[in-house]
Amino acid sequence: MRANPTLAQLRAFVAVADLQHFGDAASALGVSQPTLSQALSTLEANLDVSLVERSPRRVLVTPEGEHLLPLARQAVDAVEAFRSAALPDTWLSGPLHVGVIPTIAPYLLPTLLPALSREAPDLELHVHEDQTDRLLEALAEGSIDLAVLALPLKDTRITTQPLYTEDFVLAVPSAHPWAGASDVSVADLTDDQLLFLEEGHCLRDQTVDVCLTSGIAHAGESNARAASLSTIVQLVSAGLGMTFLPETAVKVESRGAHLGIARFNAPAPGRTIVLAHRRSSTRTEEFEDFAEIIRRAVVKGMPFVRLAGSDHSDGK
Repeated sequence: MRANPTLAQLRAFVAVADLQHFGDAASALGVSQPTLSQALSTLEANLDVSLVERSPRRVLVTPEGEHLLPLARQAVDAVEAFRSAALPDTWLSGPLHVGVIPTIAPYLLPTLLPALSREAPDLELHVHEDQTDRLLEALAEGSIDLAVLALPLKDTRITTQPLYTEDFVLAVPSAHPWAGASDVSVADLTDDQLLFLEEGHCLRDQTVDVCLTSGIAHAGESNARAASLSTIVQLVSAGLGMTFLPETAVKVESRGAHLGIARFNAPAPGRTIVLAHRRSSTRTEEFEDFAEIIRRAVVKGMPFVRLAGSDHSDGK
């Protein structure tokens, strides 16, 4: 029974046929010349056919070899394609589905997308904007690979890598006495002044918690609620109240609005942004690289935030 050709034998044949020199072919494959010669001889013996004519000056492919060479090349190319698909030569290549919550996406993506284009040009990025709970479910079921979220998270199915932290500021009407202030206390606010996002947004939960901790008993119960920060900013601009904004949102949301910005006295309330993925994922190293690209982009394009310095990998 004849042995099937091995990949090493087919590679040897293709390299010798292409380069017409045993020494050059061996160097191209990274093997010794005797090893290459033995592989080709074994292939010929198993097939009972001469594939090349050997001479001291050059190597010629026989008619039988010319007939089989395209098939050998296809076999080698197919194996290389299979290997590349399983183990890409470049990290962060191919499709990557990333979820981002609405209170991060409009402010991070303009900085992040150009960085990804430069640093991971083979990446096929798919962005999914949605609220935290739905993104966590999408992560768990595998319809997305990663999610950029804000702590706290209570889902033991995921693990996180810290990205950055940012302060909250207070958006007020442009004529408000606090516009431009830098020493506002959360305790000075009253529940009837504050406007919040609708339920389901983690930013709403975070800012309500800040208020409740500071003694504002009915925070989040205002009549005016909105689905987006842009809508809330318009309400503030019209004099209907004030609201918390993440520092990263100020530049975008204050554009064209009659808005004043007040900053809280230290320690200012804020949030920590993380990159979340399934604990069971086998792409942890890739995701660490992706997180590092985000951090570099943040340092360059969002200097008013701080890189998160501690690990929140407990998923809680």
